[in-house]
Amino acid sequence: MPNMYYFGQDQWNWIIAVYLFLGGMGAMVMAIATWIHRYRAFGQDNTRLMVWGNFAGFAMLALGSAMLFYHLLDHLAVWRVFIGVFYKPDAWIAWGTWSIVLGMIWGVVYAIGHMETPGFLSWCRLWRFAKWFGQKYAAPLAWGTIFMSVFTAVYTGMLLMSYPAVDLWHNTGIPVLFTVSAISTALAFMLILQKLFVRDGNTALSHSFEKWDTWMIGIELLVVMALGFYLAYNAHENARVSYEILWNNPWWVYGFIGLGLIAPFVLNLMALRKWIPETAAVVLSSATLVLLGGYLLRHFILLAGVYELPYTQFFATH
Repeated sequence: MPNMYYFGQDQWNWIIAVYLFLGGMGAMVMAIATWIHRYRAFGQDNTRLMVWGNFAGFAMLALGSAMLFYHLLDHLAVWRVFIGVFYKPDAWIAWGTWSIVLGMIWGVVYAIGHMETPGFLSWCRLWRFAKWFGQKYAAPLAWGTIFMSVFTAVYTGMLLMSYPAVDLWHNTGIPVLFTVSAISTALAFMLILQKLFVRDGNTALSHSFEKWDTWMIGIELLVVMALGFYLAYNAHENARVSYEILWNNPWWVYGFIGLGLIAPFVLNLMALRKWIPETAAVVLSSATLVLLGGYLLRHFILLAGVYELPYTQFFATH
């Protein structure tokens, strides 16, 4: 058995972490916004919140995709990603790219079909066509947006899982963790939209967002703990090196787990149980901490991705 050398990857840096964060959260924001509108959650119209959510989700997906595009060494190679589903159907990044593009388009067209046309766009034929299309095909657009958005959120974790050289990434806990985190951050962002911009007075809906976000944070905590045990007691030294990187880093322990998970979980639970007033300040503070935790999760999961090579092979390639 040759001596092994363990080294952290530095290609997937904070730019990719932002892409994964905005991609998962933005997609689930569109899914949740479309769902609550289509099925009139708590008997209210929710159109304004849906429009805000779908356009905000579109912006997050566009920004995240732009950062990924910027990160590419060969920018023209992006076209290979689009056609990758035809010659390499097991490429998650190809399927994920299509789900992002289609979800963005369908979600925005659905939103346009249910909003008033701004005066300065009344002359635009493309806008008028999108409005007509969004009204006529509202049901399939809604289901398409929800499906593609959920697929995108799952894909962000499956993308990492497809790298067998990194034990931290190549396990089923990562897509579960990223999907739960995407739902949690999306619910938190919807609360921020509702409290700061929409102000529709739908307290039943915001209360439901808080309740479901509390459940998601609790599940996320359990998955993180399970991931820690998986890494600490793994037969591969690769996994144990990743464990040391994560659990010896105060930003992971106190930043992500402490501020990003435990603090908003406690705040939400205390507000839901009426132990503290359910004020806008409490809701917004909790939601902001959830967003912080969502980014830190992806940042440190990428940071702790460790490869292993025999000493001879490592020094031959470096």
